[in-house]
Order: sequence, then structure tokens, then C-alpha cells
Amino acid sequence: MNCPHIHARRLQVNLLGEGNSAVLHRSGEFPFFTILFLALIMYSWVVLVILSFRPISTHSWEPHTGRYNDYPKNLNYKLDERLYRSARIIQSIASVLVLPWTSAVCAYAAVIFVQNQKDGLSLTMRQVMNLADRRWMDGTIIADIFSGGWKKNGSTFLAVAIFLHFFALLIYPIQSIVISPTTRHVPTFPVEMGQISDLSRMREDQDHILGSDVVQARSAFAKADRHTWQPQLWEEGGHQQFATFKNLSDMNNPFYCPLPNGFNGGVLRQYAPRINSNATVQVVDRSEYARDCEYESANLFARYSSVYTRNPGGTYENNRTWEISACMMSTSTGSPWVETRDRQEFSETLYINVTNPDIDYSLSPLANGTLYKINLRTIAGYFELPNYMNNQTASPLFFSDPTGGCEEGGYGCVRQAARYYYNPSRQVKRQSDDADNSTITTDETLPWKHMMTARKGPLMTTALAIFGPGSFLNTFFAEYDSMKRKLIDANISSGDIDYSRANSLCIELAPLMNMYSTSGLSYVGTDSCISSYFSEIGNYYYSSNPHDLVARWLDSMFNDREVLKNTFDAAAFLVNKRFVEALYPTFDIYQDLGAEIGAPESTVAGIIVATIFLGLWIIPLIALAFYGSVNPRWTSRLDSFAMLRFGAFYGSGIFPMLVSRKTKNIKELDEVSGVVRDAGTVNDDPIIPVGRVGLGEGKPLRRSRRYECYKGDSEPLTPSELSKIRRGG
Repeated sequence: MNCPHIHARRLQVNLLGEGNSAVLHRSGEFPFFTILFLALIMYSWVVLVILSFRPISTHSWEPHTGRYNDYPKNLNYKLDERLYRSARIIQSIASVLVLPWTSAVCAYAAVIFVQNQKDGLSLTMRQVMNLADRRWMDGTIIADIFSGGWKKNGSTFLAVAIFLHFFALLIYPIQSIVISPTTRHVPTFPVEMGQISDLSRMREDQDHILGSDVVQARSAFAKADRHTWQPQLWEEGGHQQFATFKNLSDMNNPFYCPLPNGFNGGVLRQYAPRINSNATVQVVDRSEYARDCEYESANLFARYSSVYTRNPGGTYENNRTWEISACMMSTSTGSPWVETRDRQEFSETLYINVTNPDIDYSLSPLANGTLYKINLRTIAGYFELPNYMNNQTASPLFFSDPTGGCEEGGYGCVRQAARYYYNPSRQVKRQSDDADNSTITTDETLPWKHMMTARKGPLMTTALAIFGPGSFLNTFFAEYDSMKRKLIDANISSGDIDYSRANSLCIELAPLMNMYSTSGLSYVGTDSCISSYFSEIGNYYYSSNPHDLVARWLDSMFNDREVLKNTFDAAAFLVNKRFVEALYPTFDIYQDLGAEIGAPESTVAGIIVATIFLGLWIIPLIALAFYGSVNPRWTSRLDSFAMLRFGAFYGSGIFPMLVSRKTKNIKELDEVSGVVRDAGTVNDDPIIPVGRVGLGEGKPLRRSRRYECYKGDSEPLTPSELSKIRRGG
């Protein structure tokens, strides 16, 4: 019985004898794992890029508020934090594997490059050895290139491999430079902190009791000193939170804001009013001084003078005088303020003429009279409060209303005012009124008309507080005499109190007297008030004469131009503070300090550069991986075992086992071929010939042909080969 299967088996044994053969195969696993590896790299890069500019779970790192100042209910940044953490882990692992993986892909594709040459002399053995040695990771190849040895050692594939490894080496260092880890603050919940005044809403009846601003300013001046912390004193571009009046003139554009210095809106953009008043003090001559100020009813004019006798009835009796007058030239007694959130600016000028002849132990610059011109420039408007978006630094003053974009909510801001109260028809006008200076005594001229002005400028309020009706200069003499009489009538001289000169009585707090130093020509009592010794009250001695006490206050107040500037800056700050606090609070202030999460940050330019470098590595690497998988291969990779077989092919006649330290001098490496070819058949079977892999001469390896192989790689005949044998070819 003739069985087909037995006949085919006999043919196979007769055909192959004791040899082993196999058909060449393609390898597609490595490209798959390469794409998977690159996908993880791209995932980490895309996540880092997106999170550098915005979260993935929502539209922005800044909170998006609705018209009712609320956040979306599904706001959750935990997804972004998890994605960022996974991207950083993958990036860390990939940074370690990127060079070994690139080298493995090159070794994988080098097999196909060596066997797919147009002829057997396209590559020398030295060029193939450089590929097998993976000299794309060997720095000595650079020396060979620059020494003119590229033609001898290099090949197209080696150049591509060096290119790939160059970019693989730079990818993650560049990414670490352009993308840096940071801590972002994400919104949690907006908290309304309260309401402050709005410069766009100045009501006509704000000062329904006329003159209250002057009285309150006078009270603030009496309490002001150089050392108390001013929580609402801000400095433009600065972070000084514990500012005082001591160095007010040295600060960078200091200003008043109703919120405490250092307030932080967190993740919210908040705006607030600010007022900056800066004084310039000049000593002028008669030609620059205001003339005939007291004769114009629109001008603010006040004058005080005193003639007093020192040591009356005594041997050294003499008459002394002092005089001071203040003038503000104006064509209007109306308000300089405008009802708006836009930037507004105005200036006021005050002229002061003070004469205070020499006083004891002092050579005062006021002895022969000094003319001062004080200009106060006031700038008001709105600014952006410190928050995480502006590096927690107060912004400069805006030229126009910055709150308009938040009327309906939006990114990073909330609606702070229920409505915009600014109406051009309701602007506060600078109106002209007739004024009449009322004379109370022959040595006092008081500006009563200007006390009636609503929303005065800060310099006018300051001038009225110091020189106007009810001021220290206006009331001190009468109050002192009344106090002196009542103290004498109290009859406390029976020993109830020590009359030694060490005991003195505080009589009055003069305006701004605690702003002066006790050194030099400036006089301030150790108790920081106008005082007199008990033993001298009732006698016209040096310290008990009210005229003399005022003279010393004038000397302290006006004898130093720099001190006077700092004093008027502080006075204007206190007046502006009272002015804003008197407005109705209608401007909401919100705060959301947010929660901290880790996130990357970068720039568009940095992202573009890093992406270009990544693309120049990924695209050639994918192409090389697929190039290595298209054609069937004779070995898995170009490694040491492949080179061992190369040596076996040429035998010890060409490459004997000899000592070698300088392979560049071995000429045989440049004379023999390193191209893998089909070197012919090992049998004469016409149906299924078995080929032999060789080097140099021959034909390119063929996909469907069987070649000699090692026993472990031997393959049985395929069904198509068996069918071919049965048919006889």
C-alpha cells in the first residue's frame, strides 16, 4: 500500500538528510513594544504640556464664577493631580530607558540594513563591526569622524543612529528645563470678607453734618505719631506690611487703601480703591508767594498773631511776637473729587507765612520769617489687590474702571458691586461759591466759609484742621486761661501735690506734634503734649506762658522742610482715610485662598522647542522600528554572536587568533565584505533547494527560501512545501 504521508516523509529525509533548515521570518513584536513605549512617553509629555497652561478636568486654573459669585458644583482638581503624578512617574522611568531603548531599536534594524544592500561590496567588515559594537553610543566615534575616518568607519545607518541618540540624550534635560514643578492654588469656595467704600458712589449727603471731616481730621492729627503701625498704608510694588509714618516720604509711592496691607485675594482677582497724596514743600521768596490772598472771598485764608511780654515787670522784660498765616488760592470752594472708578488726579497748593523770632536756646530758621509753598498732588482710582496670579503684589493704578469685565462673573474675578453708580450727570462738580472770611478778633482771621464745603480735598481739610475754626491755634489761649483759673480756684496748694519742677501738667495735644523728633531745633515734651510745670501755672514764666508754648510748637512744626513734607504726607493719608471711610460701603470684597496641588509650569516657547526635539527623536525611531520589521531576517539582532558567525565564514586564514590592540591598522577589515547575502545552495534538489547564508558575493536573501540553520531553529516542512513535493515541483 502506497501511503502519501509515508512517501512525503521519505522525500523529506532524502531531501534534507541530517541537516537543519528554516525559512526566514519577519519580527513584528519589537515595533509593537516600541510604539507602546513611545505612547507612554507621549502621554506623559501631553499631560505635562496641558497642565502647564490649564487643567484637564475644567477650563482654567482660575476659578470661573457665575453671576451670583458661585463656582461650578462639579469643580474637582483631583483628576489633574493624579494625571500629573502619573506623568511624572512615567517621565522618570522613560528618562532612564530612553537611551537603552533607542540603542536596542538601532541594533534591531541594523540586521536588515546589513542584509539589504544593493551589492556585496556596499559595506566593509569594519563598517559592520562598528554597527555591531554600537558605536553610536561610543564617544570615540566622534574622534574618528573629525580625524577624517568617517568614510572608513561610517555608514548611513550609523549616521542615523548617532542622530537618534543625540536627540535621545537631550530630550529629558530639555524637558526638565522648560517644564518645572510648581504649586498651584486651585479654587475651593469664595468667602465674602465684607464691604468697603466705592469711589463711584459719593452721595451729596455724605457729610450731612458739615465740618465733621475737619473735626475728625483734627482728632486724628492729635493722635498721630511716627511709630504706630498703619495697617492701611500700602507701598506700590512692595511687600512691607508693618509701615509707619516715620519713613513715609522714603516709601515707593505710598497710598491709602481701606483694606489692611497684605490682604490676599488668593485665586480671585479683586480690586479696591486707593488714594495717594504726595506733598512737595518749597521755601519761596516774596515774588512767588500768594499776594492779597485775604481779599479774595474764594480763597482760604487764616491768620494768627500774638504779641506777648516776657518776664512782665521784671528786669529782663521784653516783648516778643510770632505770626502765621495760611492761604489756599482757589477759584472754587467746591469739591475736587469726581464720582468715578476711573483714575482721577488733582493738585492743591497751600501757602504758609510763619515768623517766629529767636526763642531761648534756639536759633530758629523762622526768626526772620519763612514762606512755604506746599503742593499736594492727589491721585485716586482702583488697583488689583495681591493674589496668586500677580505674584501677590499690588498692581499699579488702573487708568479706567477695572471691574467692568466681572459684572457677570468670569475667570478669576467676582462681581464686587451690585451696580455701577457712576453717572456723568451726577458727577461732583467743582462749583464756585462766594466766601466771606469772618474775623473773630483782631489777631485772628478764620475761613468759616470753607468749613461748609463738602468732600474737601485732603490739603484743604488739613489746612482747616490746623488753621481753621476750632483748631489748636484758635482755641488754645482761651482753654489755657480757663484751665489756669480753675486750677488756681481749686486751691490744691496745701501740700496735696509736689510743686517741684519735675511735675508738669499736660494741657493740650497740638496737631501732629508727635511727628517730630526731640533732637536739634525741634521741641517736643517728653510727655508728647503741650505741658506746663505746676509751680509756674498762674505766673508768666517761660514754660507757663501760652503764647510761648505756641511759639515752640510753631518752631517744631515749621523749622525743617523735610520733616514738614513727611508731616503733610502723613496728614493727607489720615484725611484720605477718613474721606473713604465716610462713604457708604457698597463694594464687596471676596477671598478664596484655595487649595494647593502640584502642577507643572512652562512657557509656549519652551514647549515648542522641547516638542521639536521630541518629534525629531520619535519619528525616526518609529520609522527605524518598522524598517527592521518589514523584511525577513537571518538573525535576531546584530550582536556578538552574529560577528562570531562572520568570523567563522571567513575562517582563520583571514582573521587568525592573534593579538590586536589597534584595529584601525588591520587592512583586512576594509578589504572583505560585511554584507549578508544568499551564497548558494547546500543541495541539488530542484524542488526545495536549501540555501546558505554568506558574506559578499551572491544574491539578496529571499523570503520564501529555506536556509541552513542551527538545530534549535530548524523547522519542519510547511504544508505548501509538502504539496509541492507531492506534485513533483
